[in-house]
Amino acid sequence: MAFNSDTYHANKYRRIAFEEIAQAKDIKRRAALGQAYDWEVRRIPFLAKQARTSLRLSRLYRECAKHKL
Repeated sequence: MAFNSDTYHANKYRRIAFEEIAQAKDIKRRAALGQAYDWEVRRIPFLAKQARTSLRLSRLYRECAKHKL
């Protein structure tokens, strides 16, 4: 099967999104235990926004890959 750049990027952005979600969950867990720094807690909304953006990009690349075939 030929290499499909759009599928590669879709998978890459999906992986990035789930890594950002995992980071936000970890910070949230540590904040509940009182172990997170203030600057980390302030990053949670930014990480959530970045994860949504990455998932949108993943979906866009997935659609592009589907139409190229």
